[in-house]
Parts: sequence; structure tokens; C-alpha cells
Amino acid sequence: MKGDFERYLSAKATVDDRALDRDVLGRFRADLRGRADPHILEAGAGTAAFCRRFLSWDDRPDCTYVAVDTDPALLATAREEILDTARAMGFEAVLVDPAEPGFDVDVAGGTPVATIRLSGPAHVDVHLVTGDALTVASRGRWDALVAQAFVDLLSPADVERLVSGVAADSLVYFPITFDGGTAFAPSHPADDAVLDAYHATMVGADGHRLGARAGRRLRTLLPDLGVDLVAVGDADWTVDPTANGYPADEAYFLDVVVDTVADAVRGRVPDETVGAWLAARREQRKAGELGFVARNLDLYGRRRERE
Repeated sequence: MKGDFERYLSAKATVDDRALDRDVLGRFRADLRGRADPHILEAGAGTAAFCRRFLSWDDRPDCTYVAVDTDPALLATAREEILDTARAMGFEAVLVDPAEPGFDVDVAGGTPVATIRLSGPAHVDVHLVTGDALTVASRGRWDALVAQAFVDLLSPADVERLVSGVAADSLVYFPITFDGGTAFAPSHPADDAVLDAYHATMVGADGHRLGARAGRRLRTLLPDLGVDLVAVGDADWTVDPTANGYPADEAYFLDVVVDTVADAVRGRVPDETVGAWLAARREQRKAGELGFVARNLDLYGRRRERE
């Protein structure tokens, strides 16, 4: 990923908000609402954007919410943004020493770096944890697992580890999972060469990642792993120029996407082709003329009873 990753995560928040399939999200919310004090894991949490979305709901249950990421700097930002969001939603928010009695949480394979106790509209203990998401996920017994824009980075074996710690009849929600389509407008003569090569890089150096067709591959893989799909919907990223430029910080989001695509395909596409494509896309973005679409799927299912 090119650019400032933390700023990129912030810039794509409005893109994510437009993308989420409301019907799939509604099914997940309704089922989560019916759980008594669930333990929720957000894997690959970054700045815990989904946790903040959860706190904004008017039907969030009392729960324990664990957000795990490998980057402590992102979790430090998550801590401050969760505090701001929670207070804006009417919560009393208190930072607590993770080692304090009564606030411990089983995060085998991870290290708690902050605990936030929220009370008021609901009682929520948020634990921010550094560590490998697959390890933390596989060593728990989670009532709900959320992994947003994350699973396409995994191999089938990794997905098996990720869902292995989800308790029977519990919830698995993978919003904004890439599914094989990237397009820019207006078209460019090098689009096919550049974007085909870009999609090919997504399988990883060992060729094992779910890659560019992760969404559709999960429709088969998850049932094989004991997760029966309840709802699947389109969750495409779309960014379109307006008469007043791009919304929020979406111009920066586009800058990062364009630079990331070009960087990924160097050595796979002739340098002059990549250079011409990149120069044209940068100029179109600066002129407020560049549009972008990436095809994603939202997938939601339940872990069936183990036989």
C-alpha cells in the first residue's frame, strides 16, 4: 500500500459507508441484538472503524468487544477515536488498565494495549489488542467475528483458522470483501494490461491467497468450513467526482489507490505503459475527473453446530 496508511483508512471511511449492503448489515445487526452479552472480535481492525460504527447503532447489545491488529500505532488512534465516538453517542467512557481485576479478557496470542469501559446507552468493554488476528481468533470462543476488507488477503487455510474460534451457532460477518473488479473512468488504453496484472498480484508471492475473486470463493469455502451463509450482497466501492470536487478526503483515497495499482504492477507491465497510465490517472484526479469502482461482496453467515 502506497501513501500514509492511517490517513488512507480515515479517507476510505465515507467510501465504506456507501458500500455496505444495508440488507446484509441489517441481518447481522438483528441477530447480534438477540445475543446476551456476546464476545465480539474485529480482526484486522486497523483504527477500529467497525467498532465505531457498532457504537453508533441504537440497538447495540451489552458486550465485550475485542479489536485486534498488528500495528500499535493504529490501535492508539483507535483508542482516541473510540473515546470521541462513544462520548458523542452519550456513553460515559473510561480508560482502564487492562491488567486491573475484572477487566481481563481471554486474548491468547495477543497483548491488550488499552481497555475502554463504556456505560450508559449500553455496557461495552472494548479491548484493543496487538497481535496476529488469526491466532487470537483461533484461540477464542467468539460469539461474533467481524473482518472488514481483510479476508481477501488470506489463504483458504488462513480463513479456516480465522473462523475456527467462532462458537457454534455464532455469527461471521465479512463486509467489503474484494471480488474481482477494478475500474477507472474515463477509460485508458492501458487499463486491461494494468488492471489484469494488478489482480494477478493479489494471490500473493506463494499463490495461495484468495485474491481478486475472494468474495465468490468464500461463497463455497465458508460452507465447507462449517459457516452457513445467511445473506450476501454487493458492497462496491464507488468514488465519483462532483462539481465541487470529491467528498470528504476521497481525493486522497483515490491517490493511494492509483499509486498502489501502479506500484504493484511494475515489472509485470512495461515501464512506459505503467508510466503513461499513472500520469494520466494522476492528472485526471487533480482535475476532478477521475471515477473509480471496485467490486466487493458483504458476506454474513452462522457457524453450524460441530458434528
